[in-house]
Amino acid sequence: MNRMIKTLSILLLVPFFSDCSQAQVDDDSGLFEYREIYLPEGISEAKKLGLNNVDKDWGIWGHHLSMVLPKNPSMTVYAAVGGNRTKEQFCFSSDQLYNYIVDYIDENFSGSKTRRFAILPNDNDLVCQCDLCVKAGNTATDASPAALNLIKRLAEHFPKHLFFSSYYLSTRGLPKEVLPENTGVLVSAMDYPLTTLATPQETEFEALLKSWKQYVSHVYVWDYIQNFDDYFTPYPIFDVMQRRIWLYAQCGVNGIFLNGSGEEFSSMSRLKTYVLADLMRNPTQDMKQLIWDYCHKFFPVAGDEIASYIFLLEATAAKKGKPLPMYEGVEKVMQSYFLPEEFSPFHIKLLGMLHQTKGDEREALTLMIQAMCLTRLEIKRINKHIHSDTIDLLSLLNDLTNNNIHSYSESYWSIFDYIREYREMVDHDLAYGDKNLLRNKKLTPLTALDEDYNDISILTDGQLGLPSNYHCGQMISSATPSLRIAVPVEKGMKRLRVWFTVNAIFNIALPEKVQLSVNGIQIASVTPQASTSTPNRSYVDFNVPASATGNMVLTIVRNQKVKTMAIDEIEGF
Repeated sequence: MNRMIKTLSILLLVPFFSDCSQAQVDDDSGLFEYREIYLPEGISEAKKLGLNNVDKDWGIWGHHLSMVLPKNPSMTVYAAVGGNRTKEQFCFSSDQLYNYIVDYIDENFSGSKTRRFAILPNDNDLVCQCDLCVKAGNTATDASPAALNLIKRLAEHFPKHLFFSSYYLSTRGLPKEVLPENTGVLVSAMDYPLTTLATPQETEFEALLKSWKQYVSHVYVWDYIQNFDDYFTPYPIFDVMQRRIWLYAQCGVNGIFLNGSGEEFSSMSRLKTYVLADLMRNPTQDMKQLIWDYCHKFFPVAGDEIASYIFLLEATAAKKGKPLPMYEGVEKVMQSYFLPEEFSPFHIKLLGMLHQTKGDEREALTLMIQAMCLTRLEIKRINKHIHSDTIDLLSLLNDLTNNNIHSYSESYWSIFDYIREYREMVDHDLAYGDKNLLRNKKLTPLTALDEDYNDISILTDGQLGLPSNYHCGQMISSATPSLRIAVPVEKGMKRLRVWFTVNAIFNIALPEKVQLSVNGIQIASVTPQASTSTPNRSYVDFNVPASATGNMVLTIVRNQKVKTMAIDEIEGF
């Protein structure tokens, strides 16, 4: 397609998307000087698809500035926070940090082609408050002045390389002056909801991009195409990204980095990579036709079924109009776009078609079917149907590990842990479900529940949660200093058992103590202990006196050094 046709196609669709100025098309490779899709095929097939790659195009990428430091760097490279230097963040006014970066570039990229260097803070909101940074203009929450000074200094020293700051967390301030031509910014789209609807946030994001265009020559958007807590459940990103890619072109954005599952397997990642790569060359294409064509290219037998399901997902997401979740489990996904009653038949149909396939299609379809078993298992867990087809689904999910696929989220939640904990849940229900007198009984919270974890019925659903994944069956609480719950005294109940889960990675710890009051009098206080046999689970038992009537009151005192605790199940026997 020549430049005139491209420009004409852009002009024809401007009214539908944006009032930003017309994008400039520099060559026949597409609208953007930089295009990257961070998915397995986006990495392995980058050259074939005309995509960029962080390993080849960047000398420093993301929050990896520490790679330039020697083994024992000067402490002056680190931020001064609260009067002390902390290795959790950098001082961007540090001459020593500047020198380390210069030495690193001289040693590794002095004779190479133009490279890009991301000079970003570590992924937190700490800001250096040393005298030099404060003089540069840093505030307690804004590190932009010192960070922008540093990229200007580096850009002037290395005129053939490109240096990028970021719009993210502590670096959200605009420059005070136009920066050299070889500077840029990575603008995070985290605050721009993933939806096909026009939103106030979209208008704000357009204005932000236009503002940055006044100060730097290279504006790149860091956007998101994945639910990072669940790589396996299908995700309707196509219509959303077509709208966004078009908007970015209209706003003069120079590059796009689409953050997905990286090198980790995710369902339909090859299809996603190919379609989005085409859209970044020309976002005016017929989306349905693109999806249809690639489905039949990769899945000659199952293509019709897969394409039809994708169209259904996209239509459901558009109809519901809710932003796509980026860090959620299947239960929250069901509130956004996901229809379990449509997914399970789709998955079963794919299973039935597998024997008709061969070669690459069979291999790809097998992995897709195995991964989506996790989604089926979650639907069963949420709907309390954990005993039908469970063993077969767990076995199929486990087969993924034979292909060196071991995790299903950005946090590396383990398939092995999921399967083990799911089996523990099933076994526990078989052993104790009929004996549990509190199953499906109503509890009454006496203190406020956390906003995102306010369904207290989950504590008497009869199912243990899965400790490795905080979306799966536990109630997270940050109650201070304690969470109080009224528990009914059921006829014949002699023992009360309260389950907790532990997840150190997410700062979920056991409570400091658990107290039980009966008839207004505290009768026991117990300190939960970690189990040696099941280290991520723990429980405490209380004897229920025969005199107990009405409601008992549990007081669960949070460990004040740790932000959260997870109450899993409350049982009566």
